[in-house]
Amino acid sequence: MLKPKISIIIPVYNVEKYISQCLDSAINQSLKDIEIIIVDDCGSDKSMYIAQEYAKNDSRIKIIKNSHNMGLFLTRCEGIKSATGEYILNLDSDDFLDLRACEIAYNATKDGYYDIIKFNAYNYENGNTTIFDKILENDSFESFQEYSDYIYSNYKRTRYLRWVIWGGVFKRDMYLKAFEIFGVQYRITMAEDALMSFVLWNLSNKFCHICDILYYYRQNENSTTKSNCNNVIEKNIQDLIFVINKIKEISKKYKFNTKITKLYIIYLRYCEYNIRKQHKKINKIIFKIYNKYFKYNRSLRVKFGI
Repeated sequence: MLKPKISIIIPVYNVEKYISQCLDSAINQSLKDIEIIIVDDCGSDKSMYIAQEYAKNDSRIKIIKNSHNMGLFLTRCEGIKSATGEYILNLDSDDFLDLRACEIAYNATKDGYYDIIKFNAYNYENGNTTIFDKILENDSFESFQEYSDYIYSNYKRTRYLRWVIWGGVFKRDMYLKAFEIFGVQYRITMAEDALMSFVLWNLSNKFCHICDILYYYRQNENSTTKSNCNNVIEKNIQDLIFVINKIKEISKKYKFNTKITKLYIIYLRYCEYNIRKQHKKINKIIFKIYNKYFKYNRSLRVKFGI
């Protein structure tokens, strides 16, 4: 049997309110040569009962179950390891896809020429949509050096680093190489996309952006990134620090692009600072240090245009 063109990876944990819309968008894709891998992360609601009902009627759906709750990062990785598709599309179980997403994205790969295809997304809240962020235009990059120059110049203009991995398709082979580099053993829920995209970008050579808006990102108030729980906030900060240190370690060991490494670290530190500031978990001394680091350090402004 030929391998599917795209494997859609859907981690599932307590999303019974949204899972049907997510799965409907996956099984009704205009591209039929796909597989849908649902990873049960041991939730307590009826999400997996709903998923199992869908699986009874669609042989393309494969369900795997974690031995225990592992969190989003590790659960995604478990799904990818079970995938057989040429490309991976990550779909969070409270989000959903345009019904042409797989077809448009796969056609843009030019029969496997490109390692990564990035597309655009909507914010979705209470039935209303807005553009997720600045629209990516149709563009292609023939080397990582060319792509890193683009990322750098784009950051100088926008001060935003777009590292999400649900907004595109990625060659599965790149993921398997990434797993060999950083290992699959870290339970992180904040900035896990940053760690993954940093490694995937450095391992890839051919990149393509398309202007199509193919993903609906739901603004879910129950997500860990929006939690006001002190324990969750502290864990998010710890995750950011862990990812920063892991990126430093990997970049040094594998001689990854230093310019992109520095951009990632600066942006992640800025994210950490904002969380601390928003939740008043930052004292006056730390505030002054961060403020100087991000706003008044002349060498950083000159080097990174911030």
